[in-house]
Order: sequence, then structure tokens, then C-alpha cells
Amino acid sequence: MRGKSPYWHLRTALLIFVFLITAGTVGYMLIERLSFLQALYMTVITVSTVGYREVGRSSEAGQIFTIFIIIGGLATVVYVTTSAVELILEGRILNMMGRRKVLRELNDLTGHYILCGYGRVGKQVARECKARQTPLVIVDKDPALVEQCIDDGFLVVKGDATEESVLRDAGLERAYGLVTALSSDADNLFVTMTARIIRPDLFIVGRCNTDETESKLYRAGADRAISPHNVGGRRMAALLLKPLICDFLDVVTHGELVELTLEDIQIDTGAEVVGKTIRDVIGDELKGIGILGLKRPKRDFVVNPRGDMVLDSGDILIVSGPSEQVTSLKKLSLGKG
Repeated sequence: MRGKSPYWHLRTALLIFVFLITAGTVGYMLIERLSFLQALYMTVITVSTVGYREVGRSSEAGQIFTIFIIIGGLATVVYVTTSAVELILEGRILNMMGRRKVLRELNDLTGHYILCGYGRVGKQVARECKARQTPLVIVDKDPALVEQCIDDGFLVVKGDATEESVLRDAGLERAYGLVTALSSDADNLFVTMTARIIRPDLFIVGRCNTDETESKLYRAGADRAISPHNVGGRRMAALLLKPLICDFLDVVTHGELVELTLEDIQIDTGAEVVGKTIRDVIGDELKGIGILGLKRPKRDFVVNPRGDMVLDSGDILIVSGPSEQVTSLKKLSLGKG
């Protein structure tokens, strides 16, 4: 069951007020035989208690009716005023409490991702992060989209992502990565450049709508530049030419196949696997893992690396296998201390 609207009391009070004016006007027309304008005038000055001159001489029935109109009018005015003040104060208090709650959560958050823009592209990014239980902070200046973020269960900062202070409010100094998915290429360029200045080591993915903007994003500091149109076109072509392969990759990358996980694992300095060959690492306990690729700093990918390759700190392994074994390999790849 959905809760009542915060404007429910105010709407009710206004309806009561309109009903009182209508009832008073009709009552004076019937009891005192006044015209519509005279009856409306009598009702308004009675409800407002301003004390203007009455129309004609009131009968006893009219006087009794006026007493009820005065009492009802005072009660209605008090109710309307109270409802309006309560709505204003409650809204401000809730906004302050919500703002403080968001700030507390942001202060405690580290290693999260920042998403700038909750439009059509941003929503897809947010859904993928939520499905993988990845901590995410969304930045958007549109009040309607901010409310939608809250309803969808995301942590959101209301503001312009092109402003440095807003990015800092989203915890940019403690973030692991940033995605700028704004509709404007110019805004995406500015966000990328600002984030790169604040965090030279931050991983940044930028959205672009043209090939020209793609090159500019890289020059501005983006690690990856993605054009939704190009990606969508390549995806459609791949589905047309290799539908089963695409379906299999979707199952693996989106975690729909519980028995198999596709992950990238970075080897830290001092990790247990440093100095060992791939064959030694993938022993009996991890025999279900397949090393699909290996990326070394400032070098190209090595596809299907040989078993005698020695692992070093900074290497990134692209692995596939049962989730339990992938988790075990992650633990072996963590640095000590």
C-alpha cells in the first residue's frame, strides 16, 4: 500500500474551505433570500471575520446560521494554515535529514564508482553495477531524475557534474572509477578533464556521440571513450553474424551462468603468485580456471598465455572458471601487509 501524498492534508483543507464557502452562500440564499452575490459577500466577510457591514437585517435563523459559519470558518482557516506550515517545515526537515544521511554515507564510502548522468545510457550503467553489487554514486542535476535515483535505491548527489565541488561531494578522491554519461559531449569532456586533474590515477570512461569527440576525450584524460551508437551497431552486427557466441558471452559476463565467471584479476606487489608460472598457480585446486588473456603494464594483451609464463606484479589476468576458484585466485593475487 502506497503512503499518502505529502499534500494530502493541504488538499483536504482547501476542499473543506471551498465546501464551507459554497454551503454558506447557498444557506444565506435560502434563509435570508439574498441574491447570489449578496450571499457570497456575507459568507466571505463572515468566514474572514473582518466585520464589514452586513447585507440587510438578519433573522434569528440567519444569526444562528452565521454563528456556525464563523466557527466553521475559523476552524477551516486554522486547519489550512497548520497544513501549509506543516508541509513547508516537514519538507525542509526531510530534505535536511536526507542531505545529512547522504553525506554520512558518502563519507564512509571508498573504492566506489561515480556515474555522471542518469539518462538512458546512465540507467543501463547503474543497472549493471547494481546487478554486480558494485558501490555506485550517481550525480545528476535534474530533480526528477534525482528522485528516480532514490526510488531505484541508488546513492545520489544532486548537482552539476561539471562543477568540481559536486564531484568532490560524490567522493571523487576516494573513488575507484568514473563514468560520464551526460548527453552533451562538451559536458563529458569537461567532467573528464576536471576529474583527471583532481585524480590523475582515476579510471575514467567517457561517453561520446561522434568520432571527433572520441579523440578529444582521450586527450582530455579518459581511459576509455565509448560511443553508444558505434557499440550498438557492432553489437547488432555481431548478433547477426555470431548469435550463439554473443549469447554465450552475455551469459558469462552478466553472471547468468552460476557455474562460470569471467573476471579480470590484477596481481599486487608482494602477492603469493608473483614469481610463479601460470602452470604452478593453476594447480589441482584451481584446475577449473582458464587463463584467457594476460595484460602487462605498457604492453599488448597476450591471448591464451603459455603455462611457463612467469607472473609479475602489475599483471592483469583475464580468467574464466567457477566462482569459488576465481575468488581463491583473487586472494592469492592480493598483496601482503
